Amino acid sequence: MLELKLNSPALAVAATEEPHVLHYDAWLIAGGICLIALARQIFGILTPPAITPGRKHRADAGERRRLCSETLVASLAVIALSPARYTGLAVPLENAKLTRYDRRDFNADVLRTVIEEFAEAGLVTVEEAVFKERRTVVAPTARFRHLVAKLGVSVTDVARLEGRETIELWSGSRKSRHKKIIDYRDSLEVDTLRDQMATINGVLNAADIRIEGGAVGPINLVRKFRIEQPDVLHSFDRHGRLYGGFWEDLPKDQRYLLTIGGEPVADLDFVSMFGQLAYCRQGVEPPEGDLYAIPGLEGYRKIVKRLMVSLFFRNSKAQRLPSGTKDALPEGWSMERFKSAAADVHPAIVPLFDTNVGFELMALESQILVGVLLELASQGIAALPMHDGIMVAERHKEAAVETMRTVSRLKAGRELPVVEKPIQMPRQNNSPLWSSRGVAQSNKAAW
Repeated sequence: MLELKLNSPALAVAATEEPHVLHYDAWLIAGGICLIALARQIFGILTPPAITPGRKHRADAGERRRLCSETLVASLAVIALSPARYTGLAVPLENAKLTRYDRRDFNADVLRTVIEEFAEAGLVTVEEAVFKERRTVVAPTARFRHLVAKLGVSVTDVARLEGRETIELWSGSRKSRHKKIIDYRDSLEVDTLRDQMATINGVLNAADIRIEGGAVGPINLVRKFRIEQPDVLHSFDRHGRLYGGFWEDLPKDQRYLLTIGGEPVADLDFVSMFGQLAYCRQGVEPPEGDLYAIPGLEGYRKIVKRLMVSLFFRNSKAQRLPSGTKDALPEGWSMERFKSAAADVHPAIVPLFDTNVGFELMALESQILVGVLLELASQGIAALPMHDGIMVAERHKEAAVETMRTVSRLKAGRELPVVEKPIQMPRQNNSPLWSSRGVAQSNKAAW
């Protein structure tokens, strides 16, 4: 039998895993006839665990294996068929008490056993977990893909059971790898948050969202909140960003492959949103122009943005540059120099530096985004969230921009500027990467 090293979901940090793995979802099941046939065929291939000679396998144990096998087949089918091109399935295999985040009809022991059986049958390869870095990653083999093709399985054959929790609560700091998922109690507040997610997911699943013309399977976004320690009051006023959309990790030069209702997408972004929200918190109008423009660091906007944001996620004086940023800066730049330069440009928000206010700003950001998604949903418009922006079908672009401005004014007290980001296109015959679909060149620097 394979020896699978385990890794807690609390220790699995999405940023350290493959950028485009699919995260295991126990609520995915076989819905279409072809996938049901595949799940049955594969379960018949598996070798049941050995038992004491003369004894029979327990019927309930066999049913747990079957249910678990079906969810694994459904997830692997998504990987094999989705045009999103997932590299594997990230699977949590921690032995722990069942919580609101788990299915009750099988557990990690059963999942571990079934994965071993799949591997022994030549249906998957298994990349073992790396402690405190990433979960076990399971990928379909050529044999699994052959069976999928032979039975004519489509990604639309994948269905979803009701019941997966869409409101998650985690403890741990932004930089900590030791994050723990919290089994909180229900409340009217959480019920409201959960209802909002049900509306958002309902609209997305009803929309014809495709990539490269192919269907993408069930969509189930979750909203993640954060507390500092697991034993503090369970609150839902920090972080709150939405996760789980395949488009979130889609490289920018592949977004042109997305369509909604048969139309290409428009990529809309709140300009310099984190900086804008910091100014909103201080009740001060920001300066004109790009908030991430720092004298001496022209051409380094991406790294400037990362450093600026990091100043809001510290609870002590910033003295060192974040990991991986020093070599990306021109020679002679230190955290002290950067902080001084940022303070010269943005004196009004200096009091927020080193106060660990970042998760509160993130919460306001997510409140605005959820408000935008819900308002658009009420108009029958599906929008793909991107933390500080959305993608919508081109014909809904003007309505979406107006909604973003209106909701930001209601939530943040000031209308936040919105820009349409150009959709990158593949280079052909030395042509530029940028499409010209209604995007002014002057907008490029704004984001």
